[in-house]
Amino acid sequence: MQPESWVLVFFFIAAAVIVSGCSMLLKEPDVSVKAVSPVSVGLRELVLDVTLDVYNPNAVGITLKTLSFDVFYQKRGAWVFLSHGEQTGITIRPGSNEVTVPVSVENSALLGSLFEVVTQGEITLKIDGFAAPDFRLFAPKVPFSRTVTVSL
Repeated sequence: MQPESWVLVFFFIAAAVIVSGCSMLLKEPDVSVKAVSPVSVGLRELVLDVTLDVYNPNAVGITLKTLSFDVFYQKRGAWVFLSHGEQTGITIRPGSNEVTVPVSVENSALLGSLFEVVTQGEITLKIDGFAAPDFRLFAPKVPFSRTVTVSL
């Protein structure tokens, strides 16, 4: 084998080691829904604060490029879409972090479950979403989901 070929082989092996090693340096955060609480109830909308617990296992802070989720309510065993929440560019320190995202829900979307809300004073919600940490070269989507009952 010629010396140029050895240099090329060494270059590809070194590049493979560097790329695989860099992906192991930064770990994906763990995201869970901590709480959903009503902020205000009006004639036109219900405002909820969705609080997420974002655990960053890395020794350095990271930025969440996108934090996105949908809110559903349960109607006769089926999940009906209510609203969407999203934030971008969230700085996450190492360790546990709380991120609160306000979500507005049009009351017209709640009409289907209005009877249950009035009689029971609560509604069952499901939050499905993902967080995409910005690791410069890639932004993997880390899914999260939680079902919670909110008293109104």
